[in-house]
Amino acid sequence: MKRAVRIRIESKTGAEHQVHTAEGELYRKNDAYYLRYAEPDPAWGRTTVTVRWDDDGIKVMRRGDVESDLTFRSGTRTYGTYAMPQGRLELECYTNGIERRMTDGLGTMSWSYDLYTDGTHAGRIRLRLAIEEASH
Repeated sequence: MKRAVRIRIESKTGAEHQVHTAEGELYRKNDAYYLRYAEPDPAWGRTTVTVRWDDDGIKVMRRGDVESDLTFRSGTRTYGTYAMPQGRLELECYTNGIERRMTDGLGTMSWSYDLYTDGTHAGRIRLRLAIEEASH
């Protein structure tokens, strides 16, 4: 069953701190939760974000003006892609840790990772998603 949710997305990269909010839908399929919403940051253009998580990790998929697939598993290096009209990048992420305080898909989930583009360290990124039932 899909549920309407409100999402608060916080990201920190160095001294830069961004906060965005979005409305989306949350559902469970097999052993994973899925969160889908329209990317609220205008820099990403018209892009739909799907966040999938289970006991093993988190996957963030973007489809639209930006195409991206990133997987996060605590203590693990993973590989992903980032494609936009200007070109395509091969990315590596080393996930430092994932913390979840969730019940039935609602609550907070945060993780930090080191991002590498073409083998060069591009920065450490910290993300935090807060998901709550949308009030009607």
